Amino acid sequence: MAQIDADGWDYVSLAALRDGNGDPSRPAAILQYGLLACARIGLVGSVVMLASEK
Repeated sequence: MAQIDADGWDYVSLAALRDGNGDPSRPAAILQYGLLACARIGLVGSVVMLASEK
Protein backbone atom coordinates (compact mmCIF):
# COMPACT_ATOMS: atom_id res chain seq x y z
CA MET A 1 0.00 0.00 0.00
CA ALA A 2 1.42 3.36 -0.99
CA GLN A 3 1.55 6.07 1.61
CA ILE A 4 1.38 9.82 1.13
CA ASP A 5 3.99 12.03 2.79
CA ALA A 6 3.59 15.65 3.94
CA ASP A 7 4.26 16.99 0.43
CA GLY A 8 1.53 14.87 -1.09
CA TRP A 9 3.89 12.46 -2.88
CA ASP A 10 3.12 8.76 -2.88
CA TYR A 11 5.89 6.46 -1.74
CA VAL A 12 6.33 2.73 -1.30
CA SER A 13 9.07 1.06 0.74
CA LEU A 14 11.78 -1.01 -0.93
CA ALA A 15 10.39 -4.17 0.63
CA ALA A 16 6.92 -3.44 -0.71
CA LEU A 17 8.33 -2.96 -4.18
CA ARG A 18 10.15 -6.28 -3.93
CA ASP A 19 7.15 -8.20 -2.63
CA GLY A 20 4.69 -6.45 -4.89
CA ASN A 21 1.95 -6.41 -2.27
CA GLY A 22 2.63 -3.01 -0.69
CA ASP A 23 2.91 -4.48 2.81
CA PRO A 24 6.59 -4.96 3.82
CA SER A 25 7.60 -7.71 6.18
CA ARG A 26 9.10 -6.73 9.53
CA PRO A 27 12.67 -7.98 8.81
CA ALA A 28 12.73 -6.19 5.47
CA ALA A 29 11.49 -2.97 7.07
CA ILE A 30 14.15 -3.25 9.82
CA LEU A 31 16.83 -3.75 7.17
CA GLN A 32 15.56 -0.77 5.18
CA TYR A 33 15.57 1.56 8.19
CA GLY A 34 18.95 0.23 9.30
CA LEU A 35 20.43 1.06 5.91
CA LEU A 36 18.82 4.50 6.05
CA ALA A 37 20.38 5.10 9.48
CA CYS A 38 23.81 4.03 8.21
CA ALA A 39 23.51 6.36 5.24
CA ARG A 40 22.63 9.28 7.49
CA ILE A 41 25.51 8.51 9.86
CA GLY A 42 27.86 8.39 6.89
CA LEU A 43 26.57 11.70 5.59
CA VAL A 44 27.01 13.40 8.97
CA GLY A 45 30.49 11.89 9.31
CA SER A 46 31.47 13.19 5.88
CA VAL A 47 30.28 16.69 6.74
CA VAL A 48 32.19 16.61 10.04
CA MET A 49 35.37 15.44 8.31
CA LEU A 50 35.02 18.12 5.66
CA ALA A 51 34.47 20.81 8.31
CA SER A 52 37.45 19.64 10.39
CA GLU A 53 39.86 19.95 7.44
CA LYS A 54 39.43 23.72 7.21
